[in-house]
Amino acid sequence: MPVTSTDNPHALLYGLANGSVKALEDDEAIAANKTLALQLQSRLQDFWLLSSPDGAWGPKSARALNAYKHFQNLSEPGINSHIAASLLNTNPTDLIPGFKLNGDWPSRTVMWLSLHNQHISTNGNDGEINIVYFRGLDLNGQWNGNAPFVWNDRRCVLVIKDQVPSFAGNWLGTCDPGEYYWENPMNDKGCADIQAWQYQAWSVGHHHGSTGDQLALVQTGDIIVLRGPERLPDKGNNFSVDQHTTNNPDGDSPGEPVKGWSAGCMVGASANEHYDEFMSLVQADPREKNAPGKYQHWTTVINGNEFLDIFPA
Repeated sequence: MPVTSTDNPHALLYGLANGSVKALEDDEAIAANKTLALQLQSRLQDFWLLSSPDGAWGPKSARALNAYKHFQNLSEPGINSHIAASLLNTNPTDLIPGFKLNGDWPSRTVMWLSLHNQHISTNGNDGEINIVYFRGLDLNGQWNGNAPFVWNDRRCVLVIKDQVPSFAGNWLGTCDPGEYYWENPMNDKGCADIQAWQYQAWSVGHHHGSTGDQLALVQTGDIIVLRGPERLPDKGNNFSVDQHTTNNPDGDSPGEPVKGWSAGCMVGASANEHYDEFMSLVQADPREKNAPGKYQHWTTVINGNEFLDIFPA
């Protein structure tokens, strides 16, 4: 893998790969070689792991390199010939074996799930789905500030068809309570919102509350919620943190108050979208068909600012 020109934007990486440049054993050594650090950052940007390479190797750059190693099952510290060759020879589309990625929001969602060793249902051609909520992201996956008590989250259904990730649904919702229940909690320990993580804890059933009787995903397994201003963790399977909707067919607009529609549940703003699209996808999942009302659906909650910090748009 000879380097024919020092003008090559990855010349030092090629040198590492062919042995003409000495391996760098740790992040401190990488940071001391600003030219190589810049080239390494530039290559990591090709994999949607960094933005705005500047040659200053710090914690974000180190995290990006570690994420690349995680995806490619590389365990060596620092950067050596093996890692450099992998960076140069791997097509970004093939960053994670078993998927065809392009850096869009669904692809980066797969990257998030894989980085956190979370479950991904891959049989989208047969109807398998992955339910993912994003706190504080707008319709296009951009950070919206995540103001409290308003509709500013996304309820998404991720599907993998022929190894390609896409969203079969992307709807306005909330993962958090409205102001009414925050001020008037139903639990003496304080109002709850779900801690960001992945849980297999919901089954098709009926939500019973101020919204009436609704076809929904009801909590049937353990989750962790954070209660009150102190954000005290509380684990249980009987919090009635369901995935339901409002009584508004068209839903409110982004930024409007959630009001009493959520006491800590994950709620879709539009009733029509909930019944006609979201629950239709849920009930079409072959695992649900094989065990109606008994299969526990996976759901992931992601804090949008953390997502964009690791995988910038």
